[in-house]
Amino acid sequence: MANYELVAGDGGSTLRVSILDSLTDEAVDLTGKTAQLRYAINGGTTVEKSMTVLDQTSNKGKAEYLFLAADLTAGGTMDGEVRLQDGLVDQLTTVDTFHIAIKSPLP
Repeated sequence: MANYELVAGDGGSTLRVSILDSLTDEAVDLTGKTAQLRYAINGGTTVEKSMTVLDQTSNKGKAEYLFLAADLTAGGTMDGEVRLQDGLVDQLTTVDTFHIAIKSPLP
């Protein structure tokens, strides 16, 4: 049986990410930064969604996004990345791309 993490058309699932420094493997302090989820389903158009940066005192490096039903348009594979922004000019995009299986609901 395949393992799926999301179901097409469902809302309420949360994607939580941990941003780590690629050299030290330490969590990156996201205080004052904005985080943006960038993803495409089945190689389609890239969608950008604002993530919630969690309290960095107890959740250093963590951000999350709560999917809406309209976000998960089809079953298949979601490929994504996270982009951090600190001010107007500083931008950092994660080096690793994540891949999440999306199950199609039964008819």
